[in-house]
Amino acid sequence: MINNLLFSHQNIRVSFTYLIFVVLVSQLFSCQKKEENLLGTPLELEESLFNLEWATRMDSEKEIVNLAHGVSYENWYIRSGDKDDPSKIMAFHKDTGLKEWEIVFDELDGYNINSMHLHEHILVSTNAYYVFAFDLESKQIVWKENLKAKGMLLGKGTIAANEKFYLNATFNFDPLGGGVAHLYEFDIYTGIHRTVYSKAPDSLRTGTMTISLPVYWKNEIILFNAFPNSERPPEEVQQYIMAYDMTAQKIIWKTQVVHQYGSNKLITPIIHKNSIITGGGSDIYGFDLNTGTHLWTFKMDYPWSIWNDTNHLIHEGRLYLNNGQHDVTCIHPETGKLIWNNPHGGANCTQNMTYYEKENLLVFASWGYGSVMILDALTGKTIHREHRFDNSQYFNDILYDEDRDMFFTSTYKHAIGFKINTIR
Repeated sequence: MINNLLFSHQNIRVSFTYLIFVVLVSQLFSCQKKEENLLGTPLELEESLFNLEWATRMDSEKEIVNLAHGVSYENWYIRSGDKDDPSKIMAFHKDTGLKEWEIVFDELDGYNINSMHLHEHILVSTNAYYVFAFDLESKQIVWKENLKAKGMLLGKGTIAANEKFYLNATFNFDPLGGGVAHLYEFDIYTGIHRTVYSKAPDSLRTGTMTISLPVYWKNEIILFNAFPNSERPPEEVQQYIMAYDMTAQKIIWKTQVVHQYGSNKLITPIIHKNSIITGGGSDIYGFDLNTGTHLWTFKMDYPWSIWNDTNHLIHEGRLYLNNGQHDVTCIHPETGKLIWNNPHGGANCTQNMTYYEKENLLVFASWGYGSVMILDALTGKTIHREHRFDNSQYFNDILYDEDRDMFFTSTYKHAIGFKINTIR
C-alpha cells in the first residue's frame, strides 16, 4: 500500500596538555598554508557567490541520514527518507521549497531506500531487499523484485548507455569468505531481468569476487573492474579491468590494473574516445578500449587511497578526479598529463560533480568538508566554500536545473535550493 501525505511540514573532557598540542599543531599547519599559496584558499569576492534561495526542513523531529542521492524531475527535487525510516520519498518544489508530497512504500518490508536512479519518468531504487521502479507521473510502483528472498546481498546500481539498469549482488554471501558475484540487468520499464555475469570464488581463501558497476560500450559489450580476492587485506587485493560480451558470454580481454590495493569497486569506469579509464590503488589509468593495452598512468601523491564514490567527470577534453583524499585534479584523458591540481579542492567528494557551463565552474558537495565547493574548472582555484546550514553539513549530490539556472542539494536537516551569482 502506498500512503500519500501531502504538505507534511559527554561531555568530552580534554586534558590541558592535549589542548596545547592541538593549538601548536594547528599553528604549524596554518603557517605552512600561508607559505604554500594554496589553490584551496577561496577568493575574496565583493558579494557572496552562493545565493541561498530556500531551505526546507525535511523532517521536523530528526536529521536525515541516508546513502541515496537526490534526483531532479520536472518541478521537484526528490529525496529519500532516513536510514531508520521505511522506504519513502519526498518531493520539494524547486521554486518555493515547499514539500508537495511524500510517499511511504509499506510493501517494501520497511527498509529505507539506499539508492535512486532516474530515467525519464521512472525512478529505479533499491533498499536492503528490493530493487523496484516507481512511475513519477502516475505515482505507482511499476515493478519490484525481492532479491533478498533469493539469497542475495544487494550492492549498488547504475543506468547504462543502453538504457538498462545494472545491479551487482552476491548470492550466499559469507563474511568469512564465499558467495557468488552476480551482475544483473533490468529492463527499466518492465523489470524483466537476467544475470549477465556471475563468478564463484576461486577458493575460500580469496573469498567472493567483487565486481564494479559496468559501463556499456557497444554490441552488448560491457566493461567493469573485477577484484578476485577482495576479502583479503587491502595490500593483497588485486584488480583487473575486463571487457565482456554479454551475448557470447565470454571475456574479450582482461588486464591487470594493480596487484595490490585494488580500488574503484563501487563506481563505473569511464569511456573516452578509444580508451577506458579507471582508478586503481591511489592512481588513475587509461587502457585501449579494443585490446585492454595499458596507455598511461597518472600518479597521485598518496601511498594508496580509494576510488569508491566520486565518478570521473569528463568535459570538453578535461578529466576531473577526486580519489577520496582532499585533492581535486584535472588531467588530459587521452594522455594522463596534469592540467591542474587543487590539494584542498574537496575531501571525499560525493558521487557526481556538476559542470556549470555558464561560468565554467565545478559545483559539488564535499562530504569530508561538509561543504558545497565551487571551483574554477579551468584553473582549479577554489572560488567559494559554503560550509553548513543551520549547523548541519552538506553531504548530497548537487543537481542543476538549466531552465531555472538553479542548484539543489541537502544537508542532514534541510533540502536546499541555491543559485550562483555571476562572477565573470
